[in-house]
Amino acid sequence: MSYTIKQIIAALPSSSQPLEHTVDQLLYGDENREVRKVAVVFAANQEVLQQAAALDIELIITHEGLYYSHHQSHPAVDSSEIFWKREQFIKQHQLAIYRYHDHCHRHTPDLLTYGLIKQLNWDTSIIAEEAEATIVELPLVTLEMLIDHLKQRLNLPYLRYAGSKDMHCAKIAVLVGFRGNGATVLPLIAKHKLDAVIIGEGMEWEVPEFVRDAALLGSPCALITLGHAESEQPGMQHIAQLLQAACPELEVHHLTANPIYMIG
Repeated sequence: MSYTIKQIIAALPSSSQPLEHTVDQLLYGDENREVRKVAVVFAANQEVLQQAAALDIELIITHEGLYYSHHQSHPAVDSSEIFWKREQFIKQHQLAIYRYHDHCHRHTPDLLTYGLIKQLNWDTSIIAEEAEATIVELPLVTLEMLIDHLKQRLNLPYLRYAGSKDMHCAKIAVLVGFRGNGATVLPLIAKHKLDAVIIGEGMEWEVPEFVRDAALLGSPCALITLGHAESEQPGMQHIAQLLQAACPELEVHHLTANPIYMIG
């Protein structure tokens, strides 16, 4: 059985409140086209596009934008040879692409955060939900144990952290994507008396410097940085599972690219 692209988009979880401004839109393709194979991805980079073409994928649902900007295009890349090569590849392989960013973040709960929590087996440890963060409380573990758990559950060869490995961590805030900045994280640390914060990424001169000073002033709080993609991939996998359940006769794939950074 096939579904129209419009039907598939309608099957995706949406925000409980109407969004006045959103980047969520069909970037390539006809909403009335019928498709059988869909890929759900964090970013439709060239590596993922090539995987999709090899699998005869007809529709890609991507969380991040195509052209190195939060918005669909950017003056700096509109005239780039890379821009045109990528667009040529998309059209050559007749790939429809839907951007799915705002609705999944504005859903209750945030599907990207919940997917990470679920992957970490912490869904029964949630004690509070904030607009941009989930707070969990774990049996007392050390920072070293927490790091090992994250690496194992997320299949990460490394991650970055700040804090003493033997410090105990019970109350932890989890923030995915680009939510690791001071204006978001610092009030959470004070409000929930956090022992650790796990982020995707953020400004390095804000929360990391706070964590450094807090340790020297006797109020340590650990910081773990997963990476933007690494923090949101589990959420996209969760969305792929939700879509498969909503459209059982659709062939749904969750595609990922290799990490950008290597260990030097």
